[in-house]
Amino acid sequence: MKRILIATDGSPEARAAVEYGLDLARSSSSSATVVFVRRPSRPFVGDPFYQRELSKGLHRADDAGNHALQVAADLGVETDVEIREGDPAAQIIELARLRDVDLIVLGSRNRGPLAAALLGSVSKDVVTHADRPVLIAHASDDRRRALAIA
Repeated sequence: MKRILIATDGSPEARAAVEYGLDLARSSSSSATVVFVRRPSRPFVGDPFYQRELSKGLHRADDAGNHALQVAADLGVETDVEIREGDPAAQIIELARLRDVDLIVLGSRNRGPLAAALLGSVSKDVVTHADRPVLIAHASDDRRRALAIA
């Protein structure tokens, strides 16, 4: 492998996927791209609300990117971070093609089938539509709790 794409939304599950993906990159001497995809803001919320929502989204993206860069530095993995806007699954798949990555790594929130049916599942959509291998990293309960506290 030469390049791994790791998707994050800053959640504890995504942080675990970032750590797992970067460790995999280190062990395979690969570089990594970490991507945070922000869903577009609803246009009807009005300018002050839009600005607040945009600011919160960019802050979350910045936090997730900084976490990934810190882990990458600790592991000695060449890593870059991209922030994109749009449908998360579509953006992840598009970036994987543009960067010609060998593997996509992302976490799963383990919402269960009913919640996934109602809310959608980025990981399911990526697995279904990607034209390259996808690894879904699951955090253990202890690890998930530790990441939620950190």
